[in-house]
Amino acid sequence: MPDFKLPDLGEGVHEGQIIRLHAKVGDFVREDAPFMEVETDKAAVEIRAPFTGVIEQWHVKEGQLAHVGDVMVTWRKASGGEREPAHGGAEARASGGIAAGRPVAGAVARGTAATGDVPGSETAMIEPRVSSSMASHGGREGISGRHVPASPATRKLARELGIDLNAIQGSGPNGRVTREDVERAAAGSGAPASTEAATAQATWSRPARPPSPQGRVGAPTSSIAPAAMTIPPGDDAADAHGPIRIVPVSQARKTIAANMTQSWTTIPHVTDSDDADVTDLEALRKGYPSPANGHRKLTMLAFIVRAVAQALSRHPVFNAVFDAEKQAIVYRRYIHVAVGVHTERGLVAPVIRDADRLSVIQIADALDAIIEKARAASFSVADTRGGTYTISNAGAFGGSHYSTPIIAPGQCAVLAVGRTRWMPWVVGGSPSGAGVPPVIQPRFIMPLSHSFDHRIADGGQEIAFLQDIIGQLENPARLMY
Repeated sequence: MPDFKLPDLGEGVHEGQIIRLHAKVGDFVREDAPFMEVETDKAAVEIRAPFTGVIEQWHVKEGQLAHVGDVMVTWRKASGGEREPAHGGAEARASGGIAAGRPVAGAVARGTAATGDVPGSETAMIEPRVSSSMASHGGREGISGRHVPASPATRKLARELGIDLNAIQGSGPNGRVTREDVERAAAGSGAPASTEAATAQATWSRPARPPSPQGRVGAPTSSIAPAAMTIPPGDDAADAHGPIRIVPVSQARKTIAANMTQSWTTIPHVTDSDDADVTDLEALRKGYPSPANGHRKLTMLAFIVRAVAQALSRHPVFNAVFDAEKQAIVYRRYIHVAVGVHTERGLVAPVIRDADRLSVIQIADALDAIIEKARAASFSVADTRGGTYTISNAGAFGGSHYSTPIIAPGQCAVLAVGRTRWMPWVVGGSPSGAGVPPVIQPRFIMPLSHSFDHRIADGGQEIAFLQDIIGQLENPARLMY
């Protein structure tokens, strides 16, 4: 009987964690149906069956780490009596995988990967997360065999908590069920969960952070509502002081932890903080023609990316990386700006390529595409590769004024943008006291924190670079062209 091996998951990716097996032994699987999901260090991919047949034996289980080329499943051709049943078989997957005897209707896979030259091996169709066309099906998948739009991570959480995704009204785009929807259901505020799961989850929940006082100076005009902090599913135990829960680390979190440890212990970080007066930029941005008139909305982040890309072209040392093995500085002659995005799997930094060649409008388009992929959890490995510099927009989450961002491996600097807010600001005047006297005005102030590798650049170079960015943000007409 033929075997199916884990295919190539992307450039430089050699292993992944099995997060979902859609079919069980004895299930009929049709070619091109999603039948397993694997999480790598950068993305979760949905693998489609390269065969039509019956699952004979799984060689892996959910949660297991598998390497490219490992045997995943043994299958056989279906006999005449094992063809696809007319009504979905005895068991339909309520969580959105493959119904027993009934494959999921899905999108055409976006890529293929060879499984090797083992006899009986085939080419697997792999797809990051959930395909856009699958997500666009607004229906539910359960006994009826229809698809419930939700990411693999959300499905896994629902299974662990005993939640029926069919009973949840998704709050995401196109009715997509999010992690928060599942957590609300488990806590009893959404769709019904099993009594045991709901009770256990409520026990391990913390209350949401209370809202900020009204009328506070500098309070953001809009913010993201704080969600209840919930301890994920895991193994309950006790230490010497009381009950604990041990939660296995996901493949993505392992990679984040390894990268941050490597960066913090090998790169001598220095952080410089300053402020940009973006009052004029905010006025320009808000005065830009309305999307209702056929124009696109310009976000503050689009201007920041534009300013950073232009500054990198004039200060190439911050687009370089220190090669400790060769004792050399490697200057990249391309400028690929990574933008930190929070997803269900953690922080991801998709890349805007050749950002220095893009107008602010083109950058805004690229950011829109990033946001849509974040909502659909459809980042691929390629989306996050090749960044030469990173921007972390902590202010979008109501983040702190200043911070100490950690440099990503393979880069030499990172810019953290804090929460922009109205503040009393001294305008005008001079140190000598000559000329127009200073006055205090309300100004829209953006805090910036810039960490850099002190092996590759000195303080004077860094100050010049950060002031270049600030100068552009404070003179926004330069950024439009």
